[in-house]
Amino acid sequence: MAITLMEQEQKRLLKKFHTLLGKAGLGADEKEAILAGYGVESSKELTAYELLEACNQLDKMSNPKAAEMDKWRKRVIASIFSYFGALGLQSDMNRVKGTAARAARAETFNDIPLEQLRTLYSAFSKKAKTVEHVDIVTEDIINELKLLN
Repeated sequence: MAITLMEQEQKRLLKKFHTLLGKAGLGADEKEAILAGYGVESSKELTAYELLEACNQLDKMSNPKAAEMDKWRKRVIASIFSYFGALGLQSDMNRVKGTAARAARAETFNDIPLEQLRTLYSAFSKKAKTVEHVDIVTEDIINELKLLN
């Protein structure tokens, strides 16, 4: 009997789920509460997607610093996309991450420390707002000049 790729993934996630339960210090009662949230009594009844979701939540619980870093990385990405959008430039994830890494003088995007992520977020958010404000002012001046002609 051949095991499908999905079954292998579900098995891997099931193992990870139980490992993370232990790592987070959760006992049988907490496990039952988590499973009840999915409407099942056994972790084997969870789908691969549900296991992945549960593992992500448990990972955040057991490693709050990683969750905080992830949150700030997403904010930096959004602020740089916003900045490029304000400039009218097309961008993709590689360009955005590369821009952040260069701005932070880091080897890779994931090497940027938390404080620098916060600084980058603030800087690119301000730059995007400034560009948008300049566009509005410029448009107003152009409209005034059109009225004079």
